Amino acid sequence: MESENLTIGKALKFARHDFLNELQLMLLYMDLGKIPEARRALLEATERMRHLSMLEKLRLPKTEMWLNTFEWRHTAFSKKLYSDIIAGNRNANDEAVANYLEQLIVIVEAAVDPMDEYFIRIEVHATDKQWMIQLTVEGALAGPLDLPQTDSGFEASGVLQDKEWTFTISGQ
Repeated sequence: MESENLTIGKALKFARHDFLNELQLMLLYMDLGKIPEARRALLEATERMRHLSMLEKLRLPKTEMWLNTFEWRHTAFSKKLYSDIIAGNRNANDEAVANYLEQLIVIVEAAVDPMDEYFIRIEVHATDKQWMIQLTVEGALAGPLDLPQTDSGFEASGVLQDKEWTFTISGQ
């Protein structure tokens, strides 16, 4: 789904659908008498929600929206998000950060094999003075990949190591 076409209504629809799927999985485990699995699914769901909720502290709303809606728009990847954020004022241009992330993932998507599975781990860390978003893509990519240029108050880097691509953007 194109980010320009993602309305609030569509976002809510996707969120409800995902939530209901998770509830159905928990119910299935309970119906089968697999209480430990139901408990694990519940704890995993609440942990995912905790990490998503923490993104608000980043105080970059467009970037937060991009991170929250990533898996609806970029279905080539299975996503796992980790966040450890202390609220603070950010000097980066929020729109430029979100646009950079979108440009980067479009480049990565062009390098994936549609017959393979790809996993992306997104880590967001921030103190009151600095922030960092790191995307680690596991899987073979047709490379090398050229990073988009940035001049909007943040830095970007990329590293390939053993079929694992790590992209980091950071700023103050």
